[in-house]
Amino acid sequence: MRCEIAAALLHKPKILFLDEPTLGLDVLARRELWKTIESLKGKMTIILTTHYMEEAEALSDRIGIMKDGKLFFVGTKEELYGKTGKANVEDAFVEIVAGGELDA
Repeated sequence: MRCEIAAALLHKPKILFLDEPTLGLDVLARRELWKTIESLKGKMTIILTTHYMEEAEALSDRIGIMKDGKLFFVGTKEELYGKTGKANVEDAFVEIVAGGELDA
């Protein structure tokens, strides 16, 4: 994954798209990739898709929540917490897309 990101950065893009970049990585490799992503913040716009809510919470300045191709929310973590009354991204996600309850 680091090689793929390095190749993507060769042309100094204004926008870097990362689609599930940590999928299948072990814990240490994932944290190293997080550090790489953090180091790129402010140098370009990074659009990151992930199913890992803790990853979105750790890396994102703004979060978009989608379900079935519909965009339900876009804003900062603080705006997300304020809208849902929740204290973390995972609980806020569940509140928005499932009305606070998961299907059994």
